[in-house]
Amino acid sequence: MPTYEMLWDCSSCGTKKLLGKSHRRCPHCGAPQDPTTRYFPPAGEEVAVEGHVYVGVDWRCAGCETPNSRAADFCVNCGNPREGNAAVTRVDDAPTPRAPAARAGAPASSGRWKGWLLFGGVLGGVVLVALLIATFWTRDTAVTIAAHRWTRSIDIEEMAARSDSAWCSSMPGDAYSVRRSREVRSHRDVPDGQECHTVRNDNGDGTFSTSQECSTRYRSEPVYDDKCYFTVNRWGHARTATAEGTGVAPPPTWPAVRLTRTGSCLGCEREGARRELLTLKLDGPKRDWDCEVDAARWQRLSDGASARVKVRVVTGGAVCSSLR
Repeated sequence: MPTYEMLWDCSSCGTKKLLGKSHRRCPHCGAPQDPTTRYFPPAGEEVAVEGHVYVGVDWRCAGCETPNSRAADFCVNCGNPREGNAAVTRVDDAPTPRAPAARAGAPASSGRWKGWLLFGGVLGGVVLVALLIATFWTRDTAVTIAAHRWTRSIDIEEMAARSDSAWCSSMPGDAYSVRRSREVRSHRDVPDGQECHTVRNDNGDGTFSTSQECSTRYRSEPVYDDKCYFTVNRWGHARTATAEGTGVAPPPTWPAVRLTRTGSCLGCEREGARRELLTLKLDGPKRDWDCEVDAARWQRLSDGASARVKVRVVTGGAVCSSLR
C-alpha cells in the first residue's frame, strides 16, 4: 500500500497544510513542527511519499521540541541525544477527514449542540424533580368517613367451540376443523458478501498508510413453517354477575348465579373468578375522595368517624394506603 504525508499547521505564522515528513520546520518562518498537531489530509488531497523507508516512530526532542526520525541519534536542531526522549503520539483516524478548524477548537455547530444537550439535561432534571415533588410531597389531612360502598362480582364461563391458531407442531391434540397455511415464522441472517472501507493509520513519522477493513454483510431471510387454524372446545368468559350496595350492615353478599347447564358439555356453564371492591368515601375540608381499602379497614372505620389521610400537595390526590 502507498504511503502519504501527514499534515500540520504552523502556530507561529499560520501557514496551513505543511507536510509532516518533508517539512520538519515551517518553510516560511522556521518554527519547528509540533508533532501533536499532525492530522490526516482531506480526501483527495493526499500527497504520496516516494521511496519511503519506515524506520519507526519519531522521537520528540525535550530540549527544542523538534520531531526527529527514529534513525537519528541526535536532534537535528539542537544536537540533544535521543536517549530519554519520548516517542511522538500517533493520531487516530476519524470517520470523516479532519480539518484544522476541528483541531483548533470545536466549530460553532458543535457548541450549539453542546448547548442544546446541556439545556435538555437541565430541563430533564427539572422535570424529574417536579415528578418527585408531585409524588412524595404530601400533607396530613383530617377527613370524615362519609359512606361505605361495596361491589362483588363473579365471572361466568361457558364451554364453547372457539377458533384458535398455533404453529402446527404445537397444535392441541383435540383440535378439529384444521386448516393449514404456509407462513413466515421468523427471520434469519444469511451472509451476503462483504462491506469494506479504507482505514488510515498514522505511522508516527509524519506519514500514514492505508489498509482495508472488511466485515461480513448479512441479509434477512424469512423462515417458513406450517400455521394451523382450528376449532377447539374450551372454557371462556361468557358474562359477569354483579351485586353492589352501601353500608356495612347488612354485610356484602355475593350475587346469585344461575347456570343454564352444568357439566363439561358444549353450552355448559361454571363459576369463574370472584372479585370484591370495597370503597370508602372521604369528606375533606375542600374536596372529597374515594379510596379502595382492604376488608379490615373498611369494617373498622364506621360512617361519620374521623380519620386522617395524606394528600399530595401538587396533584391533590389522596394516598389511600395512609388512611388511618
